[in-house]
Amino acid sequence: MVDEGVALYFQAPASFTGEDVVELHAHGAPRLLQLLLEAVTALAGVRIAEPGEFTRRAFLNGRIDLTRAEAVADLIAADSEAAVRAAAAQLAGALSEQLRAVRTPLVALHADLEAALDFPEESEGSEVETAARLGVALEALSSLRDRGRRGSLIRRGVQVVLYGPVNSGKSTLFNRLVGSERALVDETPGTTRDALEARLEWDGLQVTLVDTAGLRASPERLEARGIERTRQALEGSDLAVLLWPPDSTGVDLAQWRREASDARRIEVQGKADLRPAPAGALGVSGQTGAGVEALRARILEAVGYQRAEAVALSSARHLEAIDRAVEALERAVAAQKESTLEVVAGETAAALRLLAEITGEDARTELLDAIFERFCIGK
Repeated sequence: MVDEGVALYFQAPASFTGEDVVELHAHGAPRLLQLLLEAVTALAGVRIAEPGEFTRRAFLNGRIDLTRAEAVADLIAADSEAAVRAAAAQLAGALSEQLRAVRTPLVALHADLEAALDFPEESEGSEVETAARLGVALEALSSLRDRGRRGSLIRRGVQVVLYGPVNSGKSTLFNRLVGSERALVDETPGTTRDALEARLEWDGLQVTLVDTAGLRASPERLEARGIERTRQALEGSDLAVLLWPPDSTGVDLAQWRREASDARRIEVQGKADLRPAPAGALGVSGQTGAGVEALRARILEAVGYQRAEAVALSSARHLEAIDRAVEALERAVAAQKESTLEVVAGETAAALRLLAEITGEDARTELLDAIFERFCIGK
């Protein structure tokens, strides 16, 4: 006798894998479970499952497609509410449905194109209809790609870097946003000599907030090394928050703006408790907390995050395939304008193959191995 527990029988084909499955539910003591495994694997024909083997069998037996199989691993690895919700949406089949909505009419279009190549005399006047159908598919895939780019941020979280001149209040604001005294604060300019990180969850999204050394023209040697790390952090950031002091000039702002691109930068006046921000500008005070909630909202808006949106497409693999499928359809549209029907059909087929690779309908063994290797044993 090892333990007293429960045995549950799941009958094929309604089990998770589509096969007959028995689950043994025992108490959770590690040594007890080890003894139970030793007893079970001593039976003839019994072995430990490979990583992801149960989910892989579910895929191979047609119980789930590849996007839903990958969502199992994503759900286990999710470390923020937004990542959990994105993986859950994918596990429920949201991405599969979106891809099917694009793929079904695209399959019909490809069949018509092949028929037109075989019987050209019966396809006269179909160019307008082909262009319209390609346009609809391209628009749908482009929209899915845009949502996927937001989803990739949700999956890995975003890095937000506070930067600006010395003594603009970055560390005080950093402490206020974090909710604890993480950064040393002093009236002496240049106190921060290194990049300091804190991982937070804002409205369900994982945010890595970085406090950096202040920028100035003639720093001493150690401070200069800190400024170099500031620039490195800016290069790897998803969003840069330029915090400028109330006495900044237009020349100052122009100089600091050059440190980060317009596309991923927002600007805020610090120390708003000493002087209100000018009209149209956001002012914050790490000292009093004024404007901090508005800054959080501005950051989430700038990275394109919406709490209500559960983005099913978040995998880099999926996003790369969608990107290539969009490019194929763009080439098909260009070829259609030049009346090159063979190219239109070929590029449409290429887009269909890429979509089939996402769902696993056209997946190579090497791809499946790479996907399921990242699963833990028993999933």
